Amino acid sequence: MKNLTIFSMLIIISGFWFSAVSKDYDEDDIISIYEGSRVVYDDKLGFEEFPVITGDSDVKVVQGVLRRQWCQAPEGRSPLEIIRNYESAIKARGGEILFSTRDPQGAVILDEKLSEYFKTHRRDRGLATSVFSYTHFPGQMSEFLTGKISIGDSDVYIVVASGYGHWAARQGEVTFFELITLEAEPMEMDMVTMDFLRERLEVQGRVAVYNIYFYTGESEVRDESTEALEVISEFLIQYPDERYLVVGHTDNTGSYDMNLELSEARARAVVEKLVDEYGIDPEQLKPVGVGPASPVLSNSTEEGRARNRRVEIVEM
Repeated sequence: MKNLTIFSMLIIISGFWFSAVSKDYDEDDIISIYEGSRVVYDDKLGFEEFPVITGDSDVKVVQGVLRRQWCQAPEGRSPLEIIRNYESAIKARGGEILFSTRDPQGAVILDEKLSEYFKTHRRDRGLATSVFSYTHFPGQMSEFLTGKISIGDSDVYIVVASGYGHWAARQGEVTFFELITLEAEPMEMDMVTMDFLRERLEVQGRVAVYNIYFYTGESEVRDESTEALEVISEFLIQYPDERYLVVGHTDNTGSYDMNLELSEARARAVVEKLVDEYGIDPEQLKPVGVGPASPVLSNSTEEGRARNRRVEIVEM
């Protein structure tokens, strides 16, 4: 993915709130760190998928370049002040706030605790006193928001969680926050289209679909897949005499046999969904699972593994 244009912001906010934007920003920053804060950890996790909370009952799994920065706020700043400044910074950039809560510990979305979504891909930093607040932070956070801004033709999702440090580390009056940015790739932000399906099948005889989602290790098709399934079903209805394979692919995490079984189960689940809910002729589709046997990139990187987890529509 081409590098996103780096932007800097200067927000003048009257009254109680200070600027969330540091004048000394790193060249890799998507949105700057709160002025005067100390960056304790900067985890550039590469290409990954991340569950973005987009509403009181909505979670969207987005693929893109993921970065997590764990920071100590300047002395005297409260968790609410941190959140309000980032909220203002997102809006000043023309973005939108998708979700916010002052009770992240009590929030449950799609039967999952908010803290569980937050911990996805979070690295374990151990239990030394200097990082004790980090390891306990999901249970300490008291403010949370997600927002979205656009840079060029790409969307950037921003997650900010803030709270006081852990008392055992004598940081009970120190404000910490974690800033998460997810630069979504343009093609994966746009749902698969009729033209995209037709072009790829005509040229390559197959098309990879990254907008069909599953929970890790499971085969049930998630609700976020609806738009992709609608487009695929519309395409199949337009070409009723054509026959296609629905091929499930995985990365190489875990055993080969487990991944092969999982990919087959996912392919069957997609076919069943198209037949049962969209009226597709079952003779038009054949599910196949190949596990990790046909990667598009090396599984040695996060980006490669994310690219290899996919469903493909293949001409028969």
